[in-house]
Amino acid sequence: MKNSFLILFIALIATGFYSCSGNGKNASTDSTATTSAKQPMDTADTHLAKDLSIFCNNQVEAAKLAQTKASTQKVKTFAKQNEQLYAQLSNHLNQISESYNIKLPAEQSATAQKNLQDLKAVKGSSLDHAYLLRMLKDHNATIREYNAAKNIQCIPLKMFVGSNQAAIIKQAYAISDLKDKTP
Repeated sequence: MKNSFLILFIALIATGFYSCSGNGKNASTDSTATTSAKQPMDTADTHLAKDLSIFCNNQVEAAKLAQTKASTQKVKTFAKQNEQLYAQLSNHLNQISESYNIKLPAEQSATAQKNLQDLKAVKGSSLDHAYLLRMLKDHNATIREYNAAKNIQCIPLKMFVGSNQAAIIKQAYAISDLKDKTP
């Protein structure tokens, strides 16, 4: 029993070392590489990591705006929770990307910048509704992307997606509920 557990454990570790490169090669198989060399990540996984990073950054920036401009305390409180959640997710994603030498975008996308500018232009209680609608659209798009990303090769990224997908779905439901209760 102990031997089979040990073999399974070693197999899982080996899978983690080899799965993110897409071709089974990484720095540990190169005899000239140092032990601190970073592993490559599959192209599709890199694209997903970058999209998730943009999503988290967009959530944080929009939440900061809503905390200062929202007209109801419920929306301000929700925005603060949203900022904390997505800042934490962003930090975790940055840790994963660093170990695979992936440079995640530091700035928002042009679309996100335009959406934020549009939100800044909205006044009063209309901002609450506009913020919640924007967040709901963003969450739904990310949920669709999570669902489409079935063949994630990188084990840490797969674990990140698996462990955070429920949180993002929960946030989408909370946004929808708050939107329905906000005038």
